Amino acid sequence: MNFTSFEYFPRMTYYRGYAVRMEMCIPDPNECPFPYVQIFDIDRIDDFRDAIDHGYLDVAASYGDLYRMIPLDIAPKSGCEPEPRYAKYRTRLEAVNNYVVAMQTELCDPGSPWATSVARHDGKRMDAARAALERGDLETAAQYGKIYRLEPVDVVPVVKPWRPSERHSEGEPVA
Repeated sequence: MNFTSFEYFPRMTYYRGYAVRMEMCIPDPNECPFPYVQIFDIDRIDDFRDAIDHGYLDVAASYGDLYRMIPLDIAPKSGCEPEPRYAKYRTRLEAVNNYVVAMQTELCDPGSPWATSVARHDGKRMDAARAALERGDLETAAQYGKIYRLEPVDVVPVVKPWRPSERHSEGEPVA
């Protein structure tokens, strides 16, 4: 596969009260119809988690912009529906404007390989939570799940984070 066909996008990865915004690459959908995460990116996520486990925040900051997730004590607006509790669920985190909402989403068919997909009604809830965070309405967003504030961690990374989009914007050739 030709590496010039990759696009880079920022992705938030969350682990034990920390979040890192790292750039990951996805292939061109015209060349690869099924998007996948490269082994290189999976290794970077594992290395970030290991650095957090061992308390090396300077190493964790080497993978991207490092944030601490501060839980906010916000009660949902009165008259709102309570957050649903599912028997089989996955907690999804949506980040917008330095806030994160952690919501429970139902697993459609846990035995299938597509179990990570979000049910239609939960997709609408995620969109509504994202829209509330974009408006800055934390009380409305709190009805969908737990709200966290992302606070940048002031630490000097061991190495400069890998950001291929900066390299492409500077006009350097793609490797």
